[in-house]
Amino acid sequence: MEITVDRSLRHWWVFVLRGVVLALVGIYIFMSPVSAYLALSFTFGLVILLVGVSELLHAYQDKGAANRGWHLFVGLVDLVIGLVLVSHLAAGMDVLRVIMGVYFLFRGLSIINFRRFARRPIWVLAGAIIVLLFGIMVIANPVFGAATIVIWTGAAFIVTGILNILLGIRMKDYKL
Repeated sequence: MEITVDRSLRHWWVFVLRGVVLALVGIYIFMSPVSAYLALSFTFGLVILLVGVSELLHAYQDKGAANRGWHLFVGLVDLVIGLVLVSHLAAGMDVLRVIMGVYFLFRGLSIINFRRFARRPIWVLAGAIIVLLFGIMVIANPVFGAATIVIWTGAAFIVTGILNILLGIRMKDYKL
């Protein structure tokens, strides 16, 4: 029986370095929220553009598929939307905010739908109403919506960075 050492344990410092970079990006997001939101919006548009290109490549390569026309249509729609969002950053900023707001609206409605499975459905209903109101505020108030996205993104980067640093330190001290 051969005993192997997981390579990630020997490269614990990569986790620490990645954690530091992620935490610094999170701090930057909080220090420069407008440019961070602009970058998030651009990235959102770029992702949609790349998804459109991949969808078109799929349609091109899969010539015998019955749903090839659908992939072609979706790819063209994604390509056009991606181009618009990348070339018009203000549109990307608005769309990102609206999509997040609609997401919270659907989450709130979903929670209302599943409240019957809770022991105390009144608390679940109250939470769902808060999520619904939050979604409405994100859609209706551009500043609140943008700030919400920036705050949660920055916090996620910082938490992910801290967890990577802690994991790297733990891996360094791990005895094989």
